[in-house]
Amino acid sequence: LPLLTKNCLGCHGGLRQKGDLDMRTLPALLKGGKSGPAVKAKDLEHSSVWERIASDDMPPGEKKLSAAEKQIIRNWIEKGLPTVAQRQIGDKPRLEPNQKHDPQKVARAIDEHIDDFLKAAKITPAPRADDAEFLRRIFLDLTGRVPTAEQAKMFLESQDNQKRSKLIDSLLDSPHFGEQLGRTWREWICPPELPSDPNGGKQPYNQANDFGKWLAARFNANESWDQITKQILTVEGEIKNQPQVIFFGLVGEGGKVTANGTARAVSSLFLGVQMQCAECHDDPYRSWSQKQNWSLAAFFSKVTGDFNKVNEPKGGIKNGQIVIPKSAFKNAGTQVPPAFLDGSKLESFEADTLRQSFTAWLIRKENPFFARAFANRMWFYFFSRGIVNPIDDFRELNPASHPALMNLLSNEFAASGFDIKHFIRCLCNSETYQRTSKVPAGMTDEALTAQTTAFGRMPLRVMTADTLLESLKQIYGDPKLDLRSIDNRDGNTFGESAAVGDAYLEFLRRFGTNEEDSTDFTHGIPQMLTLINHPKLLSGGKSLDAYLKSNPSAKTEQVISWLYLSTLSRQPTDSELSESLRYLQKVKDSNKGYAGILWSLINRSEFIFIR
Repeated sequence: LPLLTKNCLGCHGGLRQKGDLDMRTLPALLKGGKSGPAVKAKDLEHSSVWERIASDDMPPGEKKLSAAEKQIIRNWIEKGLPTVAQRQIGDKPRLEPNQKHDPQKVARAIDEHIDDFLKAAKITPAPRADDAEFLRRIFLDLTGRVPTAEQAKMFLESQDNQKRSKLIDSLLDSPHFGEQLGRTWREWICPPELPSDPNGGKQPYNQANDFGKWLAARFNANESWDQITKQILTVEGEIKNQPQVIFFGLVGEGGKVTANGTARAVSSLFLGVQMQCAECHDDPYRSWSQKQNWSLAAFFSKVTGDFNKVNEPKGGIKNGQIVIPKSAFKNAGTQVPPAFLDGSKLESFEADTLRQSFTAWLIRKENPFFARAFANRMWFYFFSRGIVNPIDDFRELNPASHPALMNLLSNEFAASGFDIKHFIRCLCNSETYQRTSKVPAGMTDEALTAQTTAFGRMPLRVMTADTLLESLKQIYGDPKLDLRSIDNRDGNTFGESAAVGDAYLEFLRRFGTNEEDSTDFTHGIPQMLTLINHPKLLSGGKSLDAYLKSNPSAKTEQVISWLYLSTLSRQPTDSELSESLRYLQKVKDSNKGYAGILWSLINRSEFIFIR
């Protein structure tokens, strides 16, 4: 696939199809062009693509395929044109579709799929994470903060062999669960730079945060994903009453609602496909045409407004055609009727608006796009890699690494009535999720990459800005923790270039991470300087003061233990305990000494990572 994509699709893809040959899919290759089939399974002599490549006639120009690259294509043809799906032809979903299953049963099925894949690839999976590693990971993933010392101690000392599944259940019932997932989806929806109000130039940060809170309330109430989606896509009115109104302005242009901007965002977030290239031309790497892009955009062509309001006139649904604008260059002025991505056309006009018709099609259990898009995106959330990766690029030239598992997850999600908590409960109870991220000594980078991308170990991830901030707030007992730079002379705050009025926004700007790859460590000098120098992080905080006050007779070892449990969610090792005791012996004020230990713990790499 990489060789064909890189060397062939420029002339035989969506933009150009020389000789009427389209090489974007295997069926198209088998059909061929003017000169007949491009490839024939196990038959080099009748595979014209191979003849042109072997003779260096293709690709055109100076750059030719190397001998090794040619051999890859030759082997592929000789072996019968195997695809990823064919290589796993006997691997069907372990559970029957169209029925909801017990989470533990789904978790076991997930593990069976992954373990079979690892065995076939001759990859040894990483062992199970110990209780401390699992504890901290599940708290950060489900609640967006580390556990308190008391929560950590209770879990680590429990002898209940069902304590992991019980903890998952309790965290899903916590209000922090919805808050974390609401922030996560807010960040997935919001563009890197929010649009500005044309009148005052203000950006809708507060409104975006309110949208995250709106999502949080629905996640906590366990409203189904289809109903949440429906409330977003069919909203009407002003943002003061309905925070989800902001969605249309965020994905439009300049804060204004645009049909194509909405279609592009809906495709990525709710359908799991990329349509941006098809705005101006047929996509050279995917099977989406320019007409399909604008047929999808037609469903939103009557919507007007900005990030403060959204309106769509009722009725007139039969006249739903959209005109391809001049900005699309190709085929400008062409009228395109609304049509769904599965090829079906809008035939029923019972709905009041085009959006309602589209949403009704989108959230059907039978829709092949909707359930799998959510399932794949949430898998990415926990594992930093989608089963289809990138997560919004479902297509034949980008197949699922585990197609049967992808089908199992989407089937289960749809059969459950798009039950979000049920889906997450299934994933988190799997051994696949509960594997360690620790790397054994001597393991090569190549072996580590293979093991991690095959989901044979948990990747080492960086805390998002939100999870870091919520954890620090809890550890320091300060729900309004402000880590902006402080001018000690007059108490004013200042950033590197200009004052910022919102401590939360400033923190997000400084500690923001790579949303597309949470394993990418983006922190540097500005982040380090904040963590090691800010006076509020050197002070010890209210939580430490409260613990010392309520436990006046606590031994030094107990306080050190509390500090480790509060930050790293584990007990100190013998060497760490000895080191802390030696440090405290040199400090006259024990309270300042404890604050120093706390400061050292939040500055450890172990703290900043989700392991």
